[in-house]
Amino acid sequence: MRRCDIRGRLVGDGAPAYIIAEAGVNHGCDIETALRMVDEAAESGADAIKFQTYRADTLTTRWAPRYWDHPEESGTQYAIYKHSDDFVREDYELLFTHAREVGIEWLTTPFDLEAVEWLAEMGMAAWKLASADLTNWPLIRAAAQLGQPIILSTGGATIDEVRAAVEQVLNTGNEQIVLLHCILAYPTPTDQMHLRRIPRLIEEFPELIIGLSCHNVPDACVTVPTAAVALGAKVVEKHFTLDTTLPGDDHYLAVDPPMLRLMVDNIRTVEAALGSSDTVVLPCEEPARKFARRSIVAAVDIPAGTVLAPEHLIMKRPGTGVSPTECDRMLGRTTSRAVEEDQLVTWEDIEGGRSAE
Repeated sequence: MRRCDIRGRLVGDGAPAYIIAEAGVNHGCDIETALRMVDEAAESGADAIKFQTYRADTLTTRWAPRYWDHPEESGTQYAIYKHSDDFVREDYELLFTHAREVGIEWLTTPFDLEAVEWLAEMGMAAWKLASADLTNWPLIRAAAQLGQPIILSTGGATIDEVRAAVEQVLNTGNEQIVLLHCILAYPTPTDQMHLRRIPRLIEEFPELIIGLSCHNVPDACVTVPTAAVALGAKVVEKHFTLDTTLPGDDHYLAVDPPMLRLMVDNIRTVEAALGSSDTVVLPCEEPARKFARRSIVAAVDIPAGTVLAPEHLIMKRPGTGVSPTECDRMLGRTTSRAVEEDQLVTWEDIEGGRSAE
């Protein structure tokens, strides 16, 4: 069984999909906004809300070029990240405490070793590491050796790079690994989501939990994450904001609170509908099985002593008589008594009954 435990919540086989509202830095470093996001995510039914914890000085050089459109003039990643790294440990402690009070798990993605250290002191229940850090083995090892579940996004990676990152976690003795299929593009066009990679990851890593980190712009039904669950995803991470019209890269591709609730409800509906792969007759099917199936019926009045031919018989509802599957055995046999038109033809109506050759 592919399972792990995130602070008492079973994740993986046999459990409902674990749904993470990815708040990132959509709070704009405003603590009241962040607190409200926690409340809204909890109210919408998410299992966890996740933020991002980084400092521009340890994330990027001051000259690293941006790979996304932004009006800021320098064109550097540093200038953007510097605007969103104002939260300090005390802010995260406040968010953590508040999340526990309202009944939602609080997570944040660390982007440096120092963050791993003090987040561990706060009691992080699981560690989500970003796609871009799949090759950052020192960071992966630092989080993995703490013993909590490790959630790795796989966007922009080859399968060999994914295998190597998994090996880094396993080498620490930590076997609680979640791999999230992800396309590392903001936004990801729907026709580039490649959700068929989810069953592929399940096949490639049968001992691991597989999920989805979703970067596409949601449609009105938030279809893509729901489809991922139908394909076997056990964890779903979706960007979350209070207002999708706000400026910034992670707002327009996110779900707002009503859409998050819709996504959660859709996923729970799909999970209920998936059911079992065993092909058996269900109790709810028994009435239809009995009365909508067909039986062998007299197509005409059939006198006693009649050698049955196809023109004597018709297959009609209900299915409470002899099944049409027995029709070939009945043809050529002689009736022992008369059968009126539109009545069931039973084996008691046949000379020698069912057992006769």
